[in-house]
Amino acid sequence: MSAVRRRPALLLLLLATAASSPSAGAAQARPRTPGVSGMPHGVPLLCREPTVASLTGGAWSDPRTWSTGAVPGADDRVAIAAGHDVAYDIVSDTTVACVEVQGRLAFAGGRDTRLKVVTLMVLEGGRLEIGTPAAPVAAGATAELIIADRPIDPVVDPDQVGNGLVALGAVTMHGVVKTPTFVRLGRAPRAGDTVLELAGPVSGWEAGDRVVVPDTRQLRLGGTGRRGRSQTETVRVASVAGAEVTLAAPLAYDHAGARDAAGALGFLPHAGNLSRNVIVRSENPRGTRGHTMFISRADVDLRYAAFVGLGRTRNGGVDSTRLDTRGRARRIGTNQLGRYAVHFHHAFGPRTPQANGRQFTLVGNAVDGAPKWGVTIHRSHHGLIRDNVVFNTQGAGIATEDGSESFNVFEHNFSVRSAGRSASALGAGYGGSLPGIGVEGAGFWFRGPNNYIRNNVAADARTYGFGLPAELGSVRVPAFQGADTSVPGEAVLTDMRNAAVLEFAGNEAYGALETGLETIWNGTVSDLTVWHPSRHGFAGIPPERLVLDGVTVRGDLAALGETAEAPVGVSIANYLSRHVTVANADVQGMRVGVQSPFFYNQTPEPGRGPGTLVVENGYFRNHVDVSIATSYATGAPRGAPVKRAEVRGSVFEPLGVRPAAAWPRESISANYEMRPGDGQPRDPIFVYDYNDQAGNDFEVYYSHEAPEAAAPCQEVRQGIGGWVCR
Repeated sequence: MSAVRRRPALLLLLLATAASSPSAGAAQARPRTPGVSGMPHGVPLLCREPTVASLTGGAWSDPRTWSTGAVPGADDRVAIAAGHDVAYDIVSDTTVACVEVQGRLAFAGGRDTRLKVVTLMVLEGGRLEIGTPAAPVAAGATAELIIADRPIDPVVDPDQVGNGLVALGAVTMHGVVKTPTFVRLGRAPRAGDTVLELAGPVSGWEAGDRVVVPDTRQLRLGGTGRRGRSQTETVRVASVAGAEVTLAAPLAYDHAGARDAAGALGFLPHAGNLSRNVIVRSENPRGTRGHTMFISRADVDLRYAAFVGLGRTRNGGVDSTRLDTRGRARRIGTNQLGRYAVHFHHAFGPRTPQANGRQFTLVGNAVDGAPKWGVTIHRSHHGLIRDNVVFNTQGAGIATEDGSESFNVFEHNFSVRSAGRSASALGAGYGGSLPGIGVEGAGFWFRGPNNYIRNNVAADARTYGFGLPAELGSVRVPAFQGADTSVPGEAVLTDMRNAAVLEFAGNEAYGALETGLETIWNGTVSDLTVWHPSRHGFAGIPPERLVLDGVTVRGDLAALGETAEAPVGVSIANYLSRHVTVANADVQGMRVGVQSPFFYNQTPEPGRGPGTLVVENGYFRNHVDVSIATSYATGAPRGAPVKRAEVRGSVFEPLGVRPAAAWPRESISANYEMRPGDGQPRDPIFVYDYNDQAGNDFEVYYSHEAPEAAAPCQEVRQGIGGWVCR
């Protein structure tokens, strides 16, 4: 074959090789490195010396399409020139070294196709199509893009960008629609069952599909004790009839639902479909794994595709390649940052939004297996992430990376089984300027609050169903849709320290996790459902103001009754100089319903007044329903202001189960887990319309071992932990 040489094209900016700070702007230019864009941290042109180039448009299988007069073969370097339209129409297990698309490469949608390649690059102006919304890959056909198991060349690709799908142009994928991609079960599955009864009929599910059913247990101490092997399991479908899925083999485990304190079934787990007929996968997930990266002005629309065994960045200490000022490698990294399964990296999208009004689209896909994050949104904005199923990740199923990500819609996604590890176990210096983030094992992990998060489901995550725990300073937010935030005038520097989540509504977390939602952001959390958490349903401490409206938490009464575990429905770590409202909560089967301990070693920011915690219009059936440590009336150490706690119009009923570690059953307690022997007076808990009885008002004072000093009265009332004053 004759070699075909072309001058390297200039590519757009890539910052994946170094952990950038959230407020970083455009980088400074440096001398040109051959084969690399003229911008720092550029994308190497990994197919810059092709052995085969398109002469014209036509079928991939037609020798007349190619400069060599032959169909591309083993280890060829293939270039599809601008203006050429090539139809990929074969099933091949021959490994092509690289394909560079400046024209159009479209997989034939009515037949089986398979391309095995080390690196597929879609350059600016190029287009890759593996099905489109107008013409999806047809039912009965399978389109596969396989990233070959080849070692990364550290000389040509020191930043390890290749060995995957890398796109700066347009990419569309569209397989057969699965409706829905995940569905709640209509009956709790039991070990030995060979039929899944769904809550409603499904479309597009078929024999051979792989379905995941999550672990729903409430584990002891978040799994740090007797967690053992996860009981999330995947099963093959034998047949589908309406809402009934017959399995090829029986289930190995029970997958119980959640019941209220009276024993009535309230919530059942979901089943998620992991199979698609458009597939991007690593040839060998145990070898050199592939990854996908969509960059800068890439116009990306991915629907009903499966991304299997992808991602190289591991959930451990990051070790990225270090370059000198001329772009030459000083040291090759062993765990390169930013090589994820599905990765939108500084993907600002087209100047004109897509037809759905978004900058990128990720709908109905399945991500199966990733060593850190499954779907990563990094400094990318105005995207739509909806109806995706993400399974078997390590750090998080779906994550945002630096906190600048803004105006994305995360809607109705299902993340199940994120194993995780503690950040402290990774040691000092993890991640460079992104230390220890998103490693804990979360269904969803958001570095910043500037997105819409609604109707998502997380199950079997080591730590969080939803984690919004990271602190931020100022970040560059897009000034308009399609803005490139590295360009002056296209970004607004925004202080996120007191920011509020744009929307967090209708989300659900359950089973084999510690905490349903942990957040430090302001805003409103509405209609959150959490069941079988081992530690907290909700845990958080906002910088200023938070409303929890309609939170529902269910604990496993069997787990509570047999151990000394102390799971909490709603934990407000400290409401000192903050304003928190817990409205319309329904918390049952927990050791404590709402708890707010008093951390007096924290000093509020100057200028903030008294904090408040209001619990109103709730229903509680727990061992201890509401436990609040009130403030010192004389002022906490360091001059902290007095705070006020109120419980209004709420109903309290007995649980009927006594945990192994005894504590009196109480509806409202100022004593539970407080410090005995404290003689300083404290402000009371103000109770109004107790048990929803109009005018049944009183105050509850802390009473541990200090009755004379702690309260102006010493009335005892059944179910109230503290002295009562009317």
